Amino acid sequence: MPARSHLAILLLLGALPVGAPSARAQVAPAGPDWSWDAAVGYDSFTHTYALADADTSETVSELRVQLGWEGRSAPGSRRAWRLRVEGSAGSDLYRERLEADWRGVDHGGVTRVRAGVRVHGLQYRGVTDDSGSSDQLEGRLDGQAVPLARDGGELFVQGWAASTAFARSSPLEQNLREVGLGAGVRSRGLGDATWLLAIRNAARTYPDSTVIDRRSWSVEADAARALGEGGSARLYLRSEHRLAAETTVRPDAWLHWLDAAGHLPAAGGELVLEAQAERWDYGSTTDAYQDSWRLAGLAGVRCGDVLSLQWLLGLAAERFDTGESSESYTQAGLRAGLEAFGSRLSGSCTVEYGRRDHREPTSGDEWTTWTDFNYWRLWLLADYRVAADLSLSVLGSWEPERHAEPADDVSLGFASLRLVWRP
Repeated sequence: MPARSHLAILLLLGALPVGAPSARAQVAPAGPDWSWDAAVGYDSFTHTYALADADTSETVSELRVQLGWEGRSAPGSRRAWRLRVEGSAGSDLYRERLEADWRGVDHGGVTRVRAGVRVHGLQYRGVTDDSGSSDQLEGRLDGQAVPLARDGGELFVQGWAASTAFARSSPLEQNLREVGLGAGVRSRGLGDATWLLAIRNAARTYPDSTVIDRRSWSVEADAARALGEGGSARLYLRSEHRLAAETTVRPDAWLHWLDAAGHLPAAGGELVLEAQAERWDYGSTTDAYQDSWRLAGLAGVRCGDVLSLQWLLGLAAERFDTGESSESYTQAGLRAGLEAFGSRLSGSCTVEYGRRDHREPTSGDEWTTWTDFNYWRLWLLADYRVAADLSLSVLGSWEPERHAEPADDVSLGFASLRLVWRP
């Protein structure tokens, strides 16, 4: 099998927001606050991946100029709103974005009605290396109402509609439409314990490929609670039933997801315990759709002061099992991290080194192969304040894999460097 590599690099330097005088600073009565900003930078993105029997790559490198205009209602308004209009022109892409939010609050401070609109457009100015990249327009409308509210909790109903349209649709870029409704109950405020229970129904259609249309029902539960002095626990559960329009093309499926975390005070620091579980059950299995489950977790110790320097050291493990036994694996690694949120330097850095072993490794001339490998994972997020209104922001990740078969080596990387002026 030919070597496959995934490499994505993004460099953005010189983003310089410029704010107009704020209405809040004037002597006139409080009113809407309007501001604008501008940014200029350079970015490059390259992605190489296997498609059928040949590698496909897409590269977008451009000089980009961005302008934004934003307004929001005065603080404390019972009819609060926010509007942002943004556009950019680059050597390869044009981009547009519109975001609008509105909420109505009653005399008791309860947000009775909330609505939001998101529209994003993207157009390629020239021809990219990947012919499947098409101009596109995405939009989403969300609405929510609270008909009943008590001291302990509130009842809410919600609805949404979303659409994605491509100028040239393809098997990888499908036009889609989605509408959904939901209802639930949740706690009010941010006390020692918060909770949510909701049920939702959605319908997704693909105008150019109706055989993959689907409906879904989902139930969601979320609960969090403070434990002792500085401790906390959280449990999130979600189950979704997907009903396919044509089960011979894409079978019905059940998806179950669990996310649990606990931070327990310990001598000189805290014990960190995290776990995630995922399970897929299909109405019928095929080569492309196999029943599977995944279990991952972290056990470690965090010490130090987050306002100066805090460190984490722990063991991470993951197990994946599916009907395709060669794809099933066990993974374990050592994770270390640093984080700080000071007045000058804020951010986090995490490094993990580990090993993944497949139950039945495969290699050779097959297009899909699964071989054992050692891996590194690096995540970096930092913001350094150079001056009172000038900061340097860094965002990056790097995940190389070194396989038993060198031809299977893969690396995935992303980096962002930004100089930002905030007057």
